[in-house]
Formats: sequence, structure tokens, C-alpha cells
Amino acid sequence: MLNKTIPFTAAIFDLDGTLLDSVWVWREVDRAFFEEIGVAEPEDYARSIQGMSFREAAEYTARRFGLSRTAEEVMDGWMRMTAEAYAHRVALKPGALQYLRALKRAGVKLAVASANREALFGPTLRRFGAWELFDAVCTSAEVGDAGKGDGALFALAAEKLGVVPGECVVFEDTLEGVRGARKAGMGVYAVRDAGNDHHLEKIAALADGVIDDFTRMAGFHDLPQRGRCVIFTARCDGDVKRAYAPQDGDYVLCADGGWQLARQAGFRPDLVIGDFDSSDQPGDGPVERYPVEKDDTDTMLCLKRGLSMGFDDFLVVGGFGGRIDHTVGNLQALRYAANRAAAIVMRDGASWATVVEGGAVRVPADAIGEGPVKLSVFALDRECRGVTIRGTKWQIENATWTNGFPLGVSNEFTAECAEISVAEGALLVTVCREEQPGRGA
Repeated sequence: MLNKTIPFTAAIFDLDGTLLDSVWVWREVDRAFFEEIGVAEPEDYARSIQGMSFREAAEYTARRFGLSRTAEEVMDGWMRMTAEAYAHRVALKPGALQYLRALKRAGVKLAVASANREALFGPTLRRFGAWELFDAVCTSAEVGDAGKGDGALFALAAEKLGVVPGECVVFEDTLEGVRGARKAGMGVYAVRDAGNDHHLEKIAALADGVIDDFTRMAGFHDLPQRGRCVIFTARCDGDVKRAYAPQDGDYVLCADGGWQLARQAGFRPDLVIGDFDSSDQPGDGPVERYPVEKDDTDTMLCLKRGLSMGFDDFLVVGGFGGRIDHTVGNLQALRYAANRAAAIVMRDGASWATVVEGGAVRVPADAIGEGPVKLSVFALDRECRGVTIRGTKWQIENATWTNGFPLGVSNEFTAECAEISVAEGALLVTVCREEQPGRGA
């Protein structure tokens, strides 16, 4: 099947084995659990509980092995064994975050439908910036802790999303889940995982398609263009029009008084967000007003809104200069975006900055226009490993940098682009105008 339009208005995602590469966690738990109870793990155990709810699996385990523990005690033990892994080590499947964001940009409603507990998977989704993309979260605990075969969990997700089942597609990795999706009257794509190989033929016969990872979904339907979210801050010390060159499809957010900066430069915001403690509120256009006493800066409110809309490419206009706390806060916002696999640049026409985390970035020598500039690279973590800088006067290969010493300050370009990468940790990369003689740091 090759459908080049998105054939659904809502998508419902299983987590373990589907969005999350987490089946290995439960293999570790099974080994530890059976060692603890002094029983050899049967070869059919993992297959026997596949598709069951969390409680059903615990009840089955207690009953089959004649345990004196209650189902609640079994579940509590499993929760303790897996909490650390879900919080810090479980990863998303390849292409999962990018696919979720693409669907969100296309206006598709998203829901989680999991047999697991939110206390486990919530930290994983939040760590990768996926939590805010979902319009609804459903677990088997809400439908009597039953398995997925009757389709009730998927029907609940559709109800929470406000759509009819026929408008939904389910992403699942188990035969039980695929059958439940069909019983609920929904389309279904199956995600291949090590735990479902024994049922793959039956799964493929029922599913609309089988994928190895979410990068393969482009073979079933078109995805929207990546798009860019532009955030105007309230201060721009350089030339706004040099800082921002409009592109087709830009979605423009303004942080508080940034709307005045945007309109003075001839740009009309799509949405203005802020507490308006230092600026008047615009008299027209969409506005979201927040209380002055809040955790997020106005720039961070805009960044979080863009991420929740599915954007992963950001330009922050302005952001440098003025109060140092505002500047540092904006630089920390860059780190927040990079930590969620989003590309982000802050530019005011005179200065330029980005953050790269566990990856690479190419920085053009003309990032802020013609003229002599300085390129600086700063470690943001206690240790940044595998730091490599090329295309500059002072180059480095596979080094370890720390945030306790400014080793990368005031470098110079020797090529059209500098190539900067880091294997572990995050780097702040800046480009600024060269200081006049006698005024350097």
C-alpha cells in the first residue's frame, strides 16, 4: 500500500515495543524476578503475558507460580525494578519523535494507549520532549486493567480525543493489540520488535502495514514539511531584518514585548505569549496572557508552545544584551530545545548562538554577515567528551572539555563553515563581532 496523504485524523500509540525501546528492561526484570523467587524462568513466560495488562500479568504470574504475594505486591516489585531504567535509560524507537512531531504539525490528534503505568513511562516521554505532543493518555487501569484484545482501551482513547474510531489508526507491536485495534474499528500499523517475531505472520495479515521503525512511515503517506518556529524576544541590539529572513511556512511567536519588535520590522505574529509586565498587550491578534509569577520565562513559554505544536526547528530573534539574567535565561532555553532533539539558533544581527548536544553542527562563517568575527565554543556540562572542532584556526579532535575552563573562547574561521561535534554532553556555540583592539577578554 502506498497512500501519499495521511489517511487518519488521530493516531493512538502503544508504548513498550512500539514507541519505546523498552522490552529489554522487562527481560532484565524477568531474570531478576525469577532469581528472587527461586524459580527457573519458563521459555514461554514472556510470550504468555504478551498483550496482557500490567495487573493481568501480575495476577497470572502469582497464580502460575503459586506465589504468596498478591498481584499488588508483584506490581510494586516490578515498578521498583524498572523505575530507574525508564527514568534514565529507556529510549524512543528510531524516528519516533520526528514522526510524532510531523503528525502534530499536520494537525493529527495523538494519544497514548498503554498497558503500562504512567509513573513508569511518563518520565521517559518527558525526558525526550514527547509528553507534550499527546492530547490524551490512556492506560489499561482505566478500563478495568484488562488486556487490549477487546479494543476498549483504544475506544477510550478515541473518546478522549473526540473522534470516531474510523478516523483513528493504532500503532502496536503485539498480536493482541493489533486484534484489539481491529475490533475497535480502527486502522493499525504494526511495529516489528524482537518480542513479536513468533506472531509476525499473523500480525502482518491483520495490519495495514508493518514497519521496522518510524522512519519507514514515509512509505505509507506524505509528511508535512519540517517548518520553522520563529520567536521574537523583546530586545534586539542588532538589525532585526538581518537577524530574521522570512521563509515560507514560518510560524511566528512573540514573547511579551517582542510583538512590538516584530511589527516595527513589518512582521505580523501568529501568536503573542507573555505576562506583559514590561510591555503593553497588543490590541489585536491572538494573545495568551500568563501571570507574572510563574516558572517559565516568556521566551520559554514560546519555546514550549512551539515544541508542543510539533516544531523541531527554531529561530530566536534577539535574546542578547540588556540584563544578563535575561541573556543567560535565553541561552538556557537553547539547551532545553537541544535536549529535546530540536535545532535552535538565537540571532540578533550582531551575535549568533546555538547549542549542540550529543551531535554535530555546521556554523557558517557569515552567520552574522560580512566582517571579522570570533567563534567560541563552551562546555555546558561538567564533562563533554568527544569534542571535535574543524575549519578553524585552532582545531581539536576527540577531546574532553569541562565547564570549569573557557578553553574554546575566541577562535577564528579558516573555512566557509566550522564543523563542531560532541559525542557526550552539550556545547554552547557563539559567533560575535570581533572586538576593537585593546578591548578583548
